Amino acid sequence: MNVVTPGLDRPWLFEAFPGLQKQLPWTPLVEAPTPVHRLERISSLLGKEVWIKRDDKTSSEYGGNKPRKLEFLLGEALAQNRKKVVTGGGVGTNHGLATTIFGKKLGLRVTLGLFDQPVTAHVRNNLLLYQAFGAEMKYMGSALKAALRYYLVEKIRQRSAYPVPLGGSCPLGALGYVDAGLEFATQVRRKEGPLPQMIFVAAGTCGTMAGLVLGLRLSGLNTRVEGVQVAPSAFANPKALLRLARKTLTLMRRLDGSVPGVQLNLVDFPVERGHYGAGYGHPTPACREAIQLMGESEEIFLDPTYTGKTFGALLARVRSEPGEGPVLFWNTLSSVDLTPVAQSVDFRSLPVAFHRFFECALVE
Repeated sequence: MNVVTPGLDRPWLFEAFPGLQKQLPWTPLVEAPTPVHRLERISSLLGKEVWIKRDDKTSSEYGGNKPRKLEFLLGEALAQNRKKVVTGGGVGTNHGLATTIFGKKLGLRVTLGLFDQPVTAHVRNNLLLYQAFGAEMKYMGSALKAALRYYLVEKIRQRSAYPVPLGGSCPLGALGYVDAGLEFATQVRRKEGPLPQMIFVAAGTCGTMAGLVLGLRLSGLNTRVEGVQVAPSAFANPKALLRLARKTLTLMRRLDGSVPGVQLNLVDFPVERGHYGAGYGHPTPACREAIQLMGESEEIFLDPTYTGKTFGALLARVRSEPGEGPVLFWNTLSSVDLTPVAQSVDFRSLPVAFHRFFECALVE
């Protein structure tokens, strides 16, 4: 008899609810389970147990939170025999990069509609990587609405293309983090890590947090998940999170009647707004401190758009409200170093509209 290992041969989701496996498209991208461990030096510095869920290691090709969502989204694209994928984001979008890398791996052409964000070294690196991995790049200007219009236009114009929402955040994409919640619950029960008093995770387009909360509830864990706002309030707010989580649960129950009807309420989706700063991609002093502390203490590297702000919020909370139990930081940034690939690309090979991002001053 073959031994099936959830997270490798199939998701924990399919192990818990076998009826979903017959109904949902899925393609394996994630090397699960990702590790859970104590941040030794930071715990000592703060005098509190601080743990980390290493979703930076979801894939040796490109990690972070996006591969979990793309297992289902690109799985559907393949099941529908699509040849092209269209998505969008800021000019430094990690979601766009993950879609490009895994789309190429699966034989899908990827088109990115990109809008402005503050230009950091990370943004420049990602722009070069889109080119290196073969994305078609289209510049949409400064307004987020322009990118959304582009997405809708492309959806109509390129009927053969599979449309992936910003951040991969929709009920199908959120299933990747329902699965992650079940994975983490399994790790807690195996005593690979403690049950945290609180989990801190970035709240951007919110598919990650919505799916995670739902997965934890389905697993029976009632630990509090604290979202940290890293995107405009139109995306990162409790009502949007609750709506997405409920739609995801409805999808699951429609496909498999054994999925329980867990109760989800606004209080399950708190969003910390105090670390957003001047806007999307704008680093804050607390964010810079968090990036420096994590890098110097643990040799784990964060970014100024998502994970730096999230870990900054965790630090502030621990310092102001020490509390009793451990806290956990859910790392959603890839730790795969693609710098050599980016350095092989001359920015002048990018479409002309993107050259200015290499000719302006960087935001530090």
